[in-house]
Amino acid sequence: MPCSRPSALAPVCNRIMEKNPMSVLDIGIGFGKFGFLAREYTDVFRGRYFNPKTRIDGIEIFEKYIGRLQREIYDNIYIGNVMDILPTLGDYDTIICSDVLEHLNEKDGFILLDLIEKKSRFAMIVTPVRVLRQEALYNNEYERHISVWPRETLSKWGEVFQFENAYLLEISSVAVAQAKYGDTVRVHYIGKLENGTMFDSSINREPLQLTIGRGRIIPGLESALIGMSPGESKTTKISACNAYGPHRKEMTQVIDRNQFPNHLKAQVGQMLQDYQPDGRIIKVMVTDVSESSVTLDANHPLAGKDLTFDIQLVEIL
Repeated sequence: MPCSRPSALAPVCNRIMEKNPMSVLDIGIGFGKFGFLAREYTDVFRGRYFNPKTRIDGIEIFEKYIGRLQREIYDNIYIGNVMDILPTLGDYDTIICSDVLEHLNEKDGFILLDLIEKKSRFAMIVTPVRVLRQEALYNNEYERHISVWPRETLSKWGEVFQFENAYLLEISSVAVAQAKYGDTVRVHYIGKLENGTMFDSSINREPLQLTIGRGRIIPGLESALIGMSPGESKTTKISACNAYGPHRKEMTQVIDRNQFPNHLKAQVGQMLQDYQPDGRIIKVMVTDVSESSVTLDANHPLAGKDLTFDIQLVEIL
């Protein structure tokens, strides 16, 4: 059924907090509790209530279970058989598969466990110790219980714990260094606008060196580095709010031509320095020139723009 007893919930939540995954896949969404808990104990637990950064995806074979609640919590929901969908997806930091194995025959269960091991850095599989008879609930043929999974069988894939009538199998892949907050890393990048125009690149230069969490680069790009391993490459799309922010009208100013420096010729695209009364110096761009006025814009040139970055983590120092 699309719910289960809560005996394994606390151990699963504790592991989520400990592992701090930036990508989670929930196999067998059902009512959606694991997606909800994964969101709470990654983003909300770490102060990202209004700016979630963890990608939480889910797979559900019975589409009628999916409603507004699940669509609000999950970033991507894939409808269909996990055996067909999982091979088409990328890798995840954590995969959760609760109360699914007992609905599969042994052969398919073995294949699924192998796939989960291959596609995750860490995985948690929950299945009953004693499997009760269950038919097609909610007119869902996939709700039938057709197999039992002994501890000895599950232990071939990892360490098995028992919590009342639930086995919790933990599968850990070979440890691979992953970038995290506080790490100093070297990165190659190509930055593009939505139309594909390249605005910056480190190619043919030394990789950019930075410490994650220091705020040297835009927030969205910094977040994209979390969880990456040396040599890994990916493309990430970053909205304006996680890049250079929205374009703010109050940061534009129209001045008379006679206020513009006499020794300069006003040209659209020209960058100038504007000295503030408090001694600060800000950069402004000339965005419009007429016979009587000049428009200056103190927004970052990329403010209000959604960006795409191709990034490669060269090394973790």
